[in-house]
Amino acid sequence: MEKTKKQELPAALLTVLSAPLLIMAVILYAYKLDGAFPFGKGTVAWGDMIQQVVPLLIDFKDILAGKDGVFLNFNNASGMNMWAVVFFFLASPFSFLVVFIKKTDMLYFANILIMLKLMVCGGTASLYLYKTRKKLYPVWIAALGTLYGLCGYGLLYYQNVIWLDMMYLFPLMLLTLEMLCEKKRVLPYTLVLAAMMVVNYYIGYMVVIFIMLFIGLALCNIRREKSGGETAVRFAVGSVMAALLTAVVWLPSLLQYTQSGRVKDEFFSSIKSKGFLTAYETVLPTVLCSAFVLTAVLFFTCDGKPRSRKLSNYLTLSLLTLIPIIVEPINLMWHTGSYMSFPSRFGFITVFMLTVCTAMYLEERDTISIENKLTDHAAIIIPALVVTYLFIDLITDFIEKNRETAGRYTTSLWGDRNSLQICVAIFLLISAMSVLMLLLYRRGLLSTRTLSIICTALILCESFANTRIYLTNSVLNDPDRAENQNKVYDLADRIDDDELFRVKTDSKLFYVNLMGTLGYGSISHYTSLNSQDYMFMMKRMGVSSNWMDVGSYGGTELTDMLMSIKYKIVRGEAENAVYSNDKYSITENSAFLPSGVILDDISAIEGELPDMSRSEIQQFICDNVLAEDVVKAYTFDDTENGSGYTVTNGDTLDLTLDISGRQSIYFDAFDRPKVALGSEIDGSFDIMVNGSMIKTGYPSGEFNGLLKLGEFENETVTITAIVKKDTDLRSLGVTAIDTDKLYSAAEAAKTVGFTRKGGKLTGSINANSGEYCLINVPYTDGLRVRINGKSTPCIRVLGDLTAVELTDGENNITVTAIPKCFIPGLIMSIAGAVLCILWHFVISKKLKVPEKASKALMWTVMVASLAVFMAVYIVPVLVHLTAEEK
Repeated sequence: MEKTKKQELPAALLTVLSAPLLIMAVILYAYKLDGAFPFGKGTVAWGDMIQQVVPLLIDFKDILAGKDGVFLNFNNASGMNMWAVVFFFLASPFSFLVVFIKKTDMLYFANILIMLKLMVCGGTASLYLYKTRKKLYPVWIAALGTLYGLCGYGLLYYQNVIWLDMMYLFPLMLLTLEMLCEKKRVLPYTLVLAAMMVVNYYIGYMVVIFIMLFIGLALCNIRREKSGGETAVRFAVGSVMAALLTAVVWLPSLLQYTQSGRVKDEFFSSIKSKGFLTAYETVLPTVLCSAFVLTAVLFFTCDGKPRSRKLSNYLTLSLLTLIPIIVEPINLMWHTGSYMSFPSRFGFITVFMLTVCTAMYLEERDTISIENKLTDHAAIIIPALVVTYLFIDLITDFIEKNRETAGRYTTSLWGDRNSLQICVAIFLLISAMSVLMLLLYRRGLLSTRTLSIICTALILCESFANTRIYLTNSVLNDPDRAENQNKVYDLADRIDDDELFRVKTDSKLFYVNLMGTLGYGSISHYTSLNSQDYMFMMKRMGVSSNWMDVGSYGGTELTDMLMSIKYKIVRGEAENAVYSNDKYSITENSAFLPSGVILDDISAIEGELPDMSRSEIQQFICDNVLAEDVVKAYTFDDTENGSGYTVTNGDTLDLTLDISGRQSIYFDAFDRPKVALGSEIDGSFDIMVNGSMIKTGYPSGEFNGLLKLGEFENETVTITAIVKKDTDLRSLGVTAIDTDKLYSAAEAAKTVGFTRKGGKLTGSINANSGEYCLINVPYTDGLRVRINGKSTPCIRVLGDLTAVELTDGENNITVTAIPKCFIPGLIMSIAGAVLCILWHFVISKKLKVPEKASKALMWTVMVASLAVFMAVYIVPVLVHLTAEEK
């Protein structure tokens, strides 16, 4: 059925909006059946969404309210630059809705946010099909838009909800690429590419790979035509303008990424070490959940009929994005060389290209004569509808019986063999039914209308099944997840104190990012942008840290003072609590040191922490910041090996201390700081004090900070460490802190109490020339300290804290930050905006590039496209195979 050019707007809107409405209906019905908000108290947030995305949305709410800063955010990692974090997790127009949401409602809002974004995914897919496939029957547009919006990628990877923004922008990207190549329109491509790079520069890398493959194929087809050079010129100009427009985002973000714990020693290390096949139990469902388009593409490709050059190109692109679904070295290159989970983050590209190919096939093959008497005959259509109804009933029953097995992914982020078998079974059933209907259609027994309606029913059936398996199954796994986490959010904004202070927990009570969401200063943070220098400093100071996170627990009374930790959250009700609910209490620490400490000399603490054990580091910090003879480090006999410590499975290590006064005792077992999930020394020790078991399996990923054994006064204490496996360590021993002396030293210290407002600290102190102020904010190139209005150089101390030299007399200190290269990036973005305006009004109308120059540029772009193909598809395979041969 061909649309008329003057189709009425209501009909056009109905065509485009049908998919979003169907997606909403499917999701809401699944929410109702499984007790998810708004029909119950369940939340579909889990995994990264509950420990990263939702907490960061709450942080964003505080930033928008002016309670914290972007460039210097005190609620994360003691004072973190959140610029790259915002454009990794939060740069979506939907994120601004958090202004209207209470913190305790954020997990319920997550249900609505996911639904809205998936609806928009279906809407942009429908818009693309409506604009480009003029002869496609409208029901197909609704059906294929729904399929894309509820595809496996969206349902499996929605925890990183910003990826759904990239998913709904991609159909617009493909539309603007076609406009650039076919209609010579540059600005739409520029603006959509810029939008994608702003929303998420990381997934933007994968989009750029696709763009280079797309333009290479497009130029190859028209290389002998004059339009080839013109297209290359417009592509280059559009790409440069997009790069300039977004420089303020990607330039400082790239520099921050290079300083994060994500940076590896060798780019190809994962490619060499991982297998040749992907984790297909998890990867394949992102594509197999779209059974109809996979089936239709294979069905029509094998029919032997001619196809357009454009369709052939899109089939090639579909194949190129299917290959990394299977081949791990190529998959890793699509992921910038490594990933921890979510192993097909580009999968929305694959699904949409298959969707587009299906639409093109359906449009090209829709040539059945309406005079065919058998078309939609009752003898055909009634049995077809009955079979479809029975089939849908069969699928529904199959899912109910196998849902727990099929939803294995929702408990671990990874599928297994059993869950894949269920996924493949559903795929084969939907595929078989689709083939049956397509065969009836090919033979003229079903009309386009009937085929589209039946296939829409199949798509809705599959989408609903997958929605319950991958989206709402997380509600069944933990129906009280939102209610339990809201007990934490209930602690927010309960402390009335303008001074810069921080809050910690007495153990791992909840996810580390939740501390910052409460509106309090925090030492903790968990994202891929966590500074490696900061993580390593905190690890060496005895704070618990695993993978890319710094915990809000561990450390000692000394490090609590050093980092201005004034309050502690404990489980249950506590005496003299600042605030309590039935699950947690906020208590005030016995002593507090403000965030600025005045020192006469910083030569000993300048630069990195010395290469010594963590017990010795505690002593080193106290000796050089507060007072000597407060902290003592002890070792176990016969454990030192010259460069560290060695213990043997079955050994029993004993250390007896005669405690004088009141002292806190800590046990430590640690190797070297690194970014990893756990370490080789995990589970090496069981720890006893005076014959009572204190901790088994220490250290662990759950807790690897300095282990507090207790507070003792004027008594003899025997610490026993039972060795559980042969282990080499860099740090092993016991730390004793005389708490009375520590509190006295803190009280006698000369300090600056900084006031916090947004992302700015202000404080004042009367000092002597040559004195220094140690500020417990992480050192970065972007940190700006002004004393009496004049910029003062920052000095890196204790590994990753900041010190400044004071002047004689009154020192009015302000601390702010601007990310490195933010200003150059901003200038480039302004230049890009000016260039876009000039292009639209002047350059595009007068641009005439000599044919030789444009052809040279065309070949340059084609060579660049080939280079991308080689780098992504050939080089990693060769690196992997040669590494295995060695």
